[in-house]
Amino acid sequence: MTKKNAAGPASYLSGKKIIIVCGHYGTGKTNISVNLSLELKKQTGLAYTLADLDTVNPYFRSADNAEDLQKHGIDIIAPQFANSNVDIPSLPAEIYSVFAPGRRAVLDVGGDDNGAAALGMFADMIKQNEYEMIYVINRYRNQIAEPQKAADLAVCIEKNSKLKITSVANNSNIGNLTTKKEILGSMDYAKKTSDLLDVPLICTTAMIDIDFPGIFKIKNYTKRLFWQI
Repeated sequence: MTKKNAAGPASYLSGKKIIIVCGHYGTGKTNISVNLSLELKKQTGLAYTLADLDTVNPYFRSADNAEDLQKHGIDIIAPQFANSNVDIPSLPAEIYSVFAPGRRAVLDVGGDDNGAAALGMFADMIKQNEYEMIYVINRYRNQIAEPQKAADLAVCIEKNSKLKITSVANNSNIGNLTTKKEILGSMDYAKKTSDLLDVPLICTTAMIDIDFPGIFKIKNYTKRLFWQI
C-alpha cells in the first residue's frame, strides 16, 4: 500500500475545511471522527467542530466524548434529543455554523446510504469548500466483506449524499480478538476497494504493533480510539 502522507492521515487532512467520515454501520466511523478531530486540532491549532449527522441511530455515541473534546477546544454538535428515548433525533440549526469563515469541521455521518441522506441536505454548501470525504471500511463486516460489495455501498452513499468519496480508510478489525493476521489479511481487500472507487487508500489502522508500511497504530481507551501517528 502506498501511504498518502508519511506523517499520517491527520497531517494529509490538515488543509481541508470539511472532513466527512462515512461508511457502513459498525466500521468505526465515530471513533475515527473523534480521534481525527483531536489530532487535527493538535496539529493545526485551528478551531474545529465535530458534528454528528446521524439521525438514523438514536444512540449517539460521540456525545460520550463531549467532555474530552471540549477540554481540547473542539466544539461538538449533536442531534437534538440524542442519547434520549426519542425515536427520531433531529439536527439543530447550529449545524450551519460549521460553514462559517475560519471554522473547520469533521462530520460524522450515519451508516450506509440511509444515514448519508442527512448529509445531502448540506451538499451544496459543502461543495463550496475544500472537503475530504473518507469512506471507512472493515473487511470483517459481512455486508461489505468483498471489495465489490464495499464499492457498491459507496456508490449508494454518494448518490444519497450528492457528494463524491475522495479517499478510503481501512479500519478492518474484529475488536479485541484482532491479530496481525487479520490486519495484514485486510490490506489487499482495502487496496482493491480503493481501486474500484478510483480514490487513494490513506491509511490502515491497528491496535497492535505491526511493522508494515502504511499501518498506523491506534489505542483503545474504553469506547475511544486515539490516533498514534
